[in-house]
Amino acid sequence: MRSSLLPAAAIFAISAAYSQAPIVHSKAGIFHGRHLPTFDQDVFLGIKYAPKPERFTPAKLKEDAPYTHFNASQYGVDCTGYGSDTNTLVSQGLTILGEDCLHLNIIRPREKATNEALPILLWIYGGGWQQGATSDPSRYNLSYIVDQSVQNNKPVIGISINYRMAAFGFLYGEEVKATGNQNLGLRDQRTALKWVNKHISAFGGDPTKVTIWGESAGAYSVGDHINAYDGKAEGLFRAAILESGGAVGPPLNGTDWYQHMYDNLTESVGCGGANDTLQCMREVPYETIAPYGSVGLEWFHVIDGSFVPRYGQESLVQSKFAKIPIILGTNTDEGFGVNGVNTDKQAIEQLTYSKRWNVNTEEAEKLLELYPNDPTVGAPYGWGNRTWPQNGLQYKRYTSIATDITMFAPRRLLAERMSDYVDKVYSYRWDAPKFNNTPATIGVNHFSEIPFVFGNTEPTLTLLGDSAENIALSHLVGRMWASFAYDLDPNGHGVEGIVDWPQYGESTSNFVFRKDQSYVEKDDDREEGVAYINSIVR
Repeated sequence: MRSSLLPAAAIFAISAAYSQAPIVHSKAGIFHGRHLPTFDQDVFLGIKYAPKPERFTPAKLKEDAPYTHFNASQYGVDCTGYGSDTNTLVSQGLTILGEDCLHLNIIRPREKATNEALPILLWIYGGGWQQGATSDPSRYNLSYIVDQSVQNNKPVIGISINYRMAAFGFLYGEEVKATGNQNLGLRDQRTALKWVNKHISAFGGDPTKVTIWGESAGAYSVGDHINAYDGKAEGLFRAAILESGGAVGPPLNGTDWYQHMYDNLTESVGCGGANDTLQCMREVPYETIAPYGSVGLEWFHVIDGSFVPRYGQESLVQSKFAKIPIILGTNTDEGFGVNGVNTDKQAIEQLTYSKRWNVNTEEAEKLLELYPNDPTVGAPYGWGNRTWPQNGLQYKRYTSIATDITMFAPRRLLAERMSDYVDKVYSYRWDAPKFNNTPATIGVNHFSEIPFVFGNTEPTLTLLGDSAENIALSHLVGRMWASFAYDLDPNGHGVEGIVDWPQYGESTSNFVFRKDQSYVEKDDDREEGVAYINSIVR
């Protein structure tokens, strides 16, 4: 059973079943949540921030219903996604996919939320804008990080939001451009932020103290919110945390790239011959269009002149972004290279072929000059002369370039530009692998930090297990994130023996997270190559 409107009789049934079940009265409605005694937390799940959206049309903020009762004790439907993560959740019966999916979840510490208005830590999941779900129990359970905030006496409320993905959220082509319906997934997120701003005070939250937080495509979404409308945050957030993503990239391609994908989709669902193909696709049954909503990992954000006003690099250089405190960082070996690159010619072809990197042949040649085919300086880093020829003779070189284009260089550019206006900018490098290195998982790759940040210690669901050093690092980073949301200072974590994390503008440094001993380093790795990447308009 999923979150739904409650008939009157069911209200009393819930009261009987959950003697401690929390009830919140708000302009949005009367929400019957669930109490988690292990954490002494109240959770309100599957709250609709928007009614079921018309397909390929912007969502609308849900109207107030102050006298209507809602069951908020279970997760709602998740938005349609494509990929192994989504397939696993569906096959295990952990989620249901559909279009009526614009929900959010609220996790609050019971005692603290009744005594003071708490800051908000609002999570936007990643997944390449192709997959992801707030109901994912193994990775995005906010109870543990909220619990760490309470133990550190800096309590916060955790919120997670769903948004439309793949073609449902990022469809593009001339027909979409003509109607102004681009970037619907990002607009969904903005609508959720407006719901939080309007209603979170009823749940014990402070709408003026919202920190938006994401990883990968979730972090790029955060970057888009920072750049949106030339930096107008609209009072919806005061700070941000960006894990492995930023305000530049992924690629912002035009209709020349997307039109064939749009045309293929219309043909696949029987709308190729329609006078209005977009309207035709709105009207076909969900079951008809759902199997075709993904074309690889290619439905990304696009320049629309407003939410994504221009290339991210231009917004940063022109100072047209929200000036707010931020934490941002990348993992040591993010990756995103491809296997099978053996020659310079193949490297240039890969860099220019898919338009994912937004570099031309001249720029690709310059990158090869700045990133020599020397395994001692390639990624994964710290492995000396070791190579993996089965992955390509230029595997380490190409992976280093891909890591910097995708994650590392945009992180440095945003840190530098934000520090020109804001003191509280904190940069990090994550250098703790999520599990023992094997040939299939070389280095500290993408997503390595997530098990630590969320801190789920349930052994059947997480890679943290019962390792004391894993749990200690998890407590540190979780408290840092929550402390930053609480008072904009990650150093108020209460863990002894940890070096202070300096502001980026004062030191140009990264805090390096490690299992043995975290430390601070100068942020000057691959200085010339990163500077060149950051000079490219993309």
